[in-house]
Amino acid sequence: MRHYRAFIDEMTKMERELKHLLIAIGLGLLLGGLIVQRWHKLDFPESVVFVEITNTLNEVVPLVRIEHGSDFLQERILLTQFRPNETRLIRLNHELGKGYTIEAQLKNKEKIEACVGRYATQWVEHIEIGLSGIRSVD
Repeated sequence: MRHYRAFIDEMTKMERELKHLLIAIGLGLLLGGLIVQRWHKLDFPESVVFVEITNTLNEVVPLVRIEHGSDFLQERILLTQFRPNETRLIRLNHELGKGYTIEAQLKNKEKIEACVGRYATQWVEHIEIGLSGIRSVD
């Protein structure tokens, strides 16, 4: 009976140690995840916004310029030879809802320009370049 009781006590002790080990591992993983997330945000201070641009004109748009900026950077993206009914997905290193400028230069050298994305609430903004100018479809 004594051996049995000693065996049970030893098993209970092992279970307690296993619980402590699992708790320590869980806390270590949680802390490590938080540190990695914080480090990642330090390296990449800006958010990401995706812009899906569609050319609804019946002609090639030779040049589309997208510009935006913040405290940390100024960025200009140039899209060339934008074919009719073509859609392109662009990634901007920009904060949601801050707005950006899109300028399209048409074949006849006419330029149309718009500031879009100012009140965006979704990470993907849908933009059309058409006869009525540049507009947000969202």
